[in-house]
Amino acid sequence: MASPFKNILLVGGGGSIGSIMLKALLAEPSFTVTVLQRTGSTSKLPEGVKVITIDDSYPLGALTVAFKGQDAIVNCMTTIAVTQQLRFIDAAVAAGVKRYIPSEYGLNNNKPEARAVSGVFSQKGQVQDYLRTKEAKGMEWTAIACGMWLRWSATHNFLGMNIKEKKMEIWDDGEGWISCTTEDNTALALVNSLTKKWEETKNRIVYLSDFAITGNMLLESIERQSGEKFTVTHVNTEELLAEKKPLAESGDFFAFIKVLETGFASGKFGGHLEKEGEIMNDVLELPKHNLDEVVKVALEAVAAM
Repeated sequence: MASPFKNILLVGGGGSIGSIMLKALLAEPSFTVTVLQRTGSTSKLPEGVKVITIDDSYPLGALTVAFKGQDAIVNCMTTIAVTQQLRFIDAAVAAGVKRYIPSEYGLNNNKPEARAVSGVFSQKGQVQDYLRTKEAKGMEWTAIACGMWLRWSATHNFLGMNIKEKKMEIWDDGEGWISCTTEDNTALALVNSLTKKWEETKNRIVYLSDFAITGNMLLESIERQSGEKFTVTHVNTEELLAEKKPLAESGDFFAFIKVLETGFASGKFGGHLEKEGEIMNDVLELPKHNLDEVVKVALEAVAAM
């Protein structure tokens, strides 16, 4: 049976993951792809891509008009704007969209411990809760939880990595587990969920993991492949959260990022996806990757900066 998903609208097509998702969507010949872009956006999109511009405030009426005739909405909005998705979901229902893919791409945001540690995890979980209430109205959803992207993390000094300065932060004893997926496999999982496995991915969280690692494993691979010894600092999760959470909640952006990083790097808040549900890499026909291979790519990406 042919896939019911042909017309795909992407939100956030110029961002870190959105640009990779856009490339994968455009490479699928069965899709007609449109990008929704804010009037104030400075992101550069590939030449020839169909674009619908919308006011920066994302008015509900304009969203509904933009979504008319679309089979699926793929949202890759920035992490700090996730709560705006509730309006997007209302517009998608009103426009008769078949499936909504929220801006997720992380850990298990349904886990109470995750929702308690960061407003981002809580808000993303609330988006999933809201999507579940729309199933009765006939709109499907798929949330993709892929753990962390090591290449992105290395180039953004995340997960404790500061490659250029040869420094590494390790949370607690470095034995907390976190799942990792490449950006390309995350995008391929999205495409295959809409072209091949739409029933298997309907109304559920799709857990992805190319492999799971600890902080100590990541450090060992980086040092071995770079041939450099890193200066290691250990972070106590409880002490860090006690200090940084109140600051993050009061608007301190750097504290906000540190709390978010701790949610992943400590391995305590639903980021070890093998423990959270069925890993669907094989179902979605994703190629295999290993830690050393992905670290090599990450180191090359940092060197090219």
